[in-house]
Amino acid sequence: MSALPSITVVTPCLNAADTIAECIESVRSQDHPAVDHVVVDGGSTDGTLDLLQAASGIRWVSEPDGGRPEAANKGARMSAGEIVAWLNADDRYEPGALRTVGEAFAAHPGAVWATGYCRIIDADGLEVRRPVTRYKNFLLRHWSLPLYLTQNFVSDPATFVRRSALERAGPISSRWRWSHDYDLWLRVAALGPPIVIERELACFRMADGSLSMTGFEGQFREHEEVARIHGEGHRVAVAVNAAISRVIVAVYRLMRLRRR
Repeated sequence: MSALPSITVVTPCLNAADTIAECIESVRSQDHPAVDHVVVDGGSTDGTLDLLQAASGIRWVSEPDGGRPEAANKGARMSAGEIVAWLNADDRYEPGALRTVGEAFAAHPGAVWATGYCRIIDADGLEVRRPVTRYKNFLLRHWSLPLYLTQNFVSDPATFVRRSALERAGPISSRWRWSHDYDLWLRVAALGPPIVIERELACFRMADGSLSMTGFEGQFREHEEVARIHGEGHRVAVAVNAAISRVIVAVYRLMRLRRR
């Protein structure tokens, strides 16, 4: 097995005083020997900067930016690692995640990216939406490009890419409000299939409950368009994406009506 590759974790943040310390600690406590953590702050005013100044083991910058895609790209340009990942300020890694990822890349030197399981947690850090997680994990275990075009089941906090492949795929696009991760990973997927790591690597926090109806519909409209753009030669998969997106939105509407 090759030596473990170095990993840069990029954390875009803005007014994240409630969660940034937990995020930083989840990276700092990893047992991978070569981790570089870059925090890109968009000009916080809530005490986040005090926490960044007091933190050890990170590089950080704070200046106004155009939102998450711009901050994420800025951090990627600052990266020094062979592997790049993004971990939002309200998310966290599971213990041992980065060593597992490093070992996976070392064992598969030809692979350009890797992804694994991701739990969904609430504001208190408790796991929620377990059926959704089990469903996504099932799809991930059967990963193929046509299947991925039918729906977005790759979890951004649990996904890692070689910096050389990221340079080939291009930066995160600010065109998409909700689907810039799906767009990026489809571009990376065009370079080759991922290493699928069948263990929990990260936690994604859904602290505010759920998207508004407008946001929920917008997210799935974007997913459908992203699949169409990247789905040349996979017309059936793209059509399935459109159908699934519309069914999910219809079910969500019905659930909201029943709560009233």
